[in-house]
Amino acid sequence: MADQTANTDPKITRCVNELKSKIPAADHAALESRLQALINDPETDGDDVISILRTEFAPERYSRPG
Repeated sequence: MADQTANTDPKITRCVNELKSKIPAADHAALESRLQALINDPETDGDDVISILRTEFAPERYSRPG
């Protein structure tokens, strides 16, 4: 799948790349899909996109108690 963050704000791209480095690869497509939905939402700005993605794809959600 092509990287869909190419035409987005550099801050958003950095956030997405950071999240992808911390979440399972199986969830990357869901992250990209959510990113596109947020970018296409006229009521969200770049800061909203970053905040929502960090909340919904928080790496802590994938941590297993040791």
